[in-house]
Amino acid sequence: MNDLFRSRMEESIALPTESPLSLRRFGLPLAFLLSLATAQQVEGQGSVTGVVRDEAGVPVAGAQVQVLERRLRTLTEADGTFAFQAIPLGTYTLRVAQIGYQFGEFELAVADSSTQELFITLSSIRLRLADIVVTPGRFGVMESSDGTSRQALTREEMETMPQLGEDVFRGMRRLPGVASDDISTRLNPRGGTDQELLVMIDGLELYEPYHLKDFDGALGLIDVNSIGGAELATGGFSVEHGDKLTGVLDMTSRLAPVSGTRTTVGLSFTNASLMNRGSFDAGNGQWLFAARRGYLDIVLGLTGGDDDLSPQYYDIFGKVQHLVHRNHRVSVNVLHGDDDLSIDESDGILETGWKSSYGWLTWDASLTERFSARTIAWLGRVTRERFGDHDIFSSGDSVHTTVDDDRVFSFAGVRQDLSIDVTNRVMFKLGGEIKRVASTYDYFRADRSRAVATGGGFTGRIETVMVDVDPVGHEASGYVATRVRPVDPLTAEVGVRFDRISHTDDSDLAPRVLMALQLTPHTTLRGSWGRYFQSHGIHELEVADGQVEYFSTDMAEQVAVGVEHEFPNDVTVRIEAYRRNIADQHPRYINAMWELRAFYEAEADRMLIDPTRGRARGLEVMIGHELGRRWAWSAHYALASAEDEIEGEWVPRRHDQRHTIGFDATYRPNNRWLLAGAWSFHTGWPTTETVFTTDTLLDGSVKFNRLYPDLHGIRIPSYHRLDFRITRNFQLGHGALQAYIDLFNVYGRTNIRSYNYWATLYEDGTMVVGRNNGQELLPFLPSIGFRYEF
Repeated sequence: MNDLFRSRMEESIALPTESPLSLRRFGLPLAFLLSLATAQQVEGQGSVTGVVRDEAGVPVAGAQVQVLERRLRTLTEADGTFAFQAIPLGTYTLRVAQIGYQFGEFELAVADSSTQELFITLSSIRLRLADIVVTPGRFGVMESSDGTSRQALTREEMETMPQLGEDVFRGMRRLPGVASDDISTRLNPRGGTDQELLVMIDGLELYEPYHLKDFDGALGLIDVNSIGGAELATGGFSVEHGDKLTGVLDMTSRLAPVSGTRTTVGLSFTNASLMNRGSFDAGNGQWLFAARRGYLDIVLGLTGGDDDLSPQYYDIFGKVQHLVHRNHRVSVNVLHGDDDLSIDESDGILETGWKSSYGWLTWDASLTERFSARTIAWLGRVTRERFGDHDIFSSGDSVHTTVDDDRVFSFAGVRQDLSIDVTNRVMFKLGGEIKRVASTYDYFRADRSRAVATGGGFTGRIETVMVDVDPVGHEASGYVATRVRPVDPLTAEVGVRFDRISHTDDSDLAPRVLMALQLTPHTTLRGSWGRYFQSHGIHELEVADGQVEYFSTDMAEQVAVGVEHEFPNDVTVRIEAYRRNIADQHPRYINAMWELRAFYEAEADRMLIDPTRGRARGLEVMIGHELGRRWAWSAHYALASAEDEIEGEWVPRRHDQRHTIGFDATYRPNNRWLLAGAWSFHTGWPTTETVFTTDTLLDGSVKFNRLYPDLHGIRIPSYHRLDFRITRNFQLGHGALQAYIDLFNVYGRTNIRSYNYWATLYEDGTMVVGRNNGQELLPFLPSIGFRYEF
């Protein structure tokens, strides 16, 4: 568990309430003495100077001091001094770190053209075992780095790199091994599906963490401005996380300043947002409130989309936390999302709505210097309503489908985590949770079609699917792990997890091993092995296909190994390889063409597949380089394969992309402008070819039949896209305004999701089958946005 408290620091020094430098994170004992001095500087810029000493007042030489969002980095001199000149006005994160000392992070507000002089005292510490990264395939984002490894993406990169919708999930797609398309924000890590990724915010699991789920999850449920940091683990995760096969996305919300308030207002083509953060009780309490309202229908209009498509959404996130005692902190969180999708066309209508509500209470306690605990209690509810009717041309028949679909998923539970540092080289972590889950399914579908009768003519036919079930279940889990450091370069963690799922009647035992070996001061080798189970969720019945029974859990065994090296010229290289074997997969329904369809369950390409085994393998390379203060770039390449064995044949998974390349670059000509570009490429995803047959009726007419005999037997063309963003910073009064122009798909590449097939039968009996682009992804799309913080 991360160290959470400011209490020991406060024993040494009280922060002045008027200080623009506010503490962001504290670990073991730190003492910070801050004072301010003023000096006239260039208008619109400020400077920071300081000195770093230890508890005895001895200067700390070689300490790394960073302004994270500006990619500024320096080392303290022999006398412990450092300086940053000409920092644009704004709010930043200042980090101070040195081996053998506890690092610290601050929210640094450069509010005017003056010099802030800082006096920082670092306390020497032992390196805590909990702070060592032992998991390969782990990427820190924004402010999540713990000081032992470099962040993959900084907050500035997440906010200023080109992207559509300012969405944290879309930003994650720039990491190697993560697949998604233009429309969806669903993350598919290392050949897995988005349902195989555990998504968390402030310690709580989020079910369906996307807006507009019937539009393939077009946006994330949480505004990126509310996120303080995130960790994405795709190379194997430790035993405290379970019931997922592939990975964990663990997000934490932003912290508030120790004194005063900060308000951020955002406006873009996709949404309007408001966030307010502040503190009370002399900095012992903080709050955060964020609200966002979207209007994606405007974006679709700009892209030439259907005017009859009207998607809308909003979300609210709030947090209040208070240090009720020097070693105890209580937090209350709420999250609510609401979205509606309306389609009104000549051949049918569709109305869908989703509501997601979560509330949770967290108690963090540092009972002794070596014993800490976290307790979380929660409850929530996810509802879905879908109604409509539509004319579908299915297998040569004109089918009129009516759907009425109402579902409610409710959950409540409690979780306890304990961390015990036995010695400097041995620690234990253990915990468990229990939760009650319940779902209500009320589904009805009627398909009215003209079908071939026994006599060879057409006749009317009505098929119905009705499901009305209310399953209730309990899920319980427990885990224990020990982390040891027998010698300084080696850290290993061995643990086991147990899960009991009542509605599937499964009991699963999952052992896991993680390790990190510090080969040199700049080179680390990491590896993992483990078993991972995923149950058939009580809210995941495919009732639209008549499914009313649950299947047993899926199991995957994964091995991953990676090496990370930081070169002297500030180039960082990560190379990782993985192999995941999946057993006991349960049958599932899919649409072979993978098109976005309102009534997916009634389409001709709907089919049941029953994989016996699955496998995913890959090699990933990630390189990052900073060229002074002006230039920075990163690149990644992945060679991967993801397949399922179906009826004795290995079939590519939907997001199987053999080769993936990504390149990002930023250029800062001065302190006001930032130019960013991103290019991405991957080989085409698999799709299914349509085969046509004909039946000649007694009256001489011909009926076409669509067949899909070779699932994922062909591939769509390779995908590539170039995006560009221009960001301009302004100083307005006591606040900072950021304006940007975003150019999506600059050279107008036509990328597609699928093919469309058609057939023509001539009088001589010759049948010609044609193919053209099916659903196309987003074309060139310019957008503009603003963010004002004060």
